[in-house]
Amino acid sequence: PSYNCLIHFYKRFISLIMPTYQMTIIMKKMAHPALVSSVKKVAEEIYINGGYIRKMQSLGTRTLPNNKYAKGMKHLEGTYFLMDIDVKAKDLNKINDEYRRDKDIIQQSFMSKTEDDFKCPETLDDELKPPAERPSIQTLIEQGRQPPRFKRIFDPKTGLDYYPFHR
Repeated sequence: PSYNCLIHFYKRFISLIMPTYQMTIIMKKMAHPALVSSVKKVAEEIYINGGYIRKMQSLGTRTLPNNKYAKGMKHLEGTYFLMDIDVKAKDLNKINDEYRRDKDIIQQSFMSKTEDDFKCPETLDDELKPPAERPSIQTLIEQGRQPPRFKRIFDPKTGLDYYPFHR
């Protein structure tokens, strides 16, 4: 029972320090024992860099959507893995570099799972109005009605009171 409390405390402590990422890995088609050892190498690299694996999911061996050329080989099929991991942002480059050099990995990507608060401006009612009545267009019209900030003074230095080359 006390171990369970420590594990939950550790999970809560880790989530405060490190952001959560979803890592997608495509590995080349291999026999089961070789695939297991490759997945262990991938997980070990995360643990070496102080990371924590929350969830690991295999999506199975599938035909790749297009031919992939990686590490000098052409790949038509691959085994897909999804991992939810907690890793410090500064360690992502190290992990990614290590995976780029791993001969069993065809492709890898990291996507942040932390929720970024994005608020879309609520201006749908204004956007449905005709262009002349929209507030954004009204401000542009006002800017166009203002006198120019700088007056262009033409001095051709010809001594004529007109510009002789103007058609």
